Amino acid sequence: MFFEQSGFHLFTWRNIRVSASPWYGLLMAMLVVFPAFTGGSVVAGLMWALAVTISLLVHEFGHALVAQRYGLGPSVLLHGFGGLCTMEREADTDGQDARVVFAGPAAGLLFGGLVYLVTLLAPTLVYSSGVMVTFVIALLYVNIVWSLVNLLVPMWPLDGGQLFHLLLRRFKDEEYARRTTLTVSIFVAIPAAIVAFLMFRSLLIGFFAVMVVMNCMTMLQNGQSLVGRRSTRSQSRASDFHQELLVEAEAALADEDWREAYRLCHQMRASGTMPQKMLDRVWGILGVSATEMGEWDEALGYLERAPRSPEAERAAARCRDALRMQSA
Repeated sequence: MFFEQSGFHLFTWRNIRVSASPWYGLLMAMLVVFPAFTGGSVVAGLMWALAVTISLLVHEFGHALVAQRYGLGPSVLLHGFGGLCTMEREADTDGQDARVVFAGPAAGLLFGGLVYLVTLLAPTLVYSSGVMVTFVIALLYVNIVWSLVNLLVPMWPLDGGQLFHLLLRRFKDEEYARRTTLTVSIFVAIPAAIVAFLMFRSLLIGFFAVMVVMNCMTMLQNGQSLVGRRSTRSQSRASDFHQELLVEAEAALADEDWREAYRLCHQMRASGTMPQKMLDRVWGILGVSATEMGEWDEALGYLERAPRSPEAERAAARCRDALRMQSA
């Protein structure tokens, strides 16, 4: 995948960590200033940026909440091309995977439907100002139009491409499903880039389509799996890498270098699946480190996932005491 895999922590909700990369800030800045070059206003751009951010969070939390139901350890990243929901481990079945994938656009369509219902029930509120109209139009466009495109276009890594791949896996072997999905994605992305440029003069969509083509061609050539399952040899190398990072994280924790321990653990989480026992220890280190850094809410989320231990219980007690003092 060509998306960046890390970013700045924004908030944690229902134990789902939400981060944003610097490239997302650039994307939002482009949305804000673009109307000024086309006869619009910066305020209209701000409404679009706000609508896109809300819609992306609705979409990604659609994925994440279903993934959390299956214990997949989801987290959300807002990046330069939109949003991404990553999981600590793969789904156990294709059925679970399909439900997680489908939940994203389904959440967007449901939210878009609710917004449309508001326009019918409270038109005076919706049409009270030009700013509100722009905001509502942006919400409807992103949640309905884009959700349908994302769901129905069989182009990897869109949700439609992932569902197309899972559908092929029901009838064919993984290699056939992989090659067909990537090949179809290439032939869909090329005309999509041309249409996006000719009809909408959208360099961003065109650039995204070009990146899709390059990424799919690379995956075809190197035989990369679309489901993330690794060979035994690859898993062994990943386990060694995780073990090295864990040793460094433990050393940083012992030296009370909380930020370094925190960073190393998140690097482990971003580097693929790991044994459950190792993941349990990662949650513990993250919980203690976040506690020492004063990130009380985030720390409690980690500590709830960590096995019970005197160290974790002391950290959790500190977090709860600190939160009570803040609310007092």
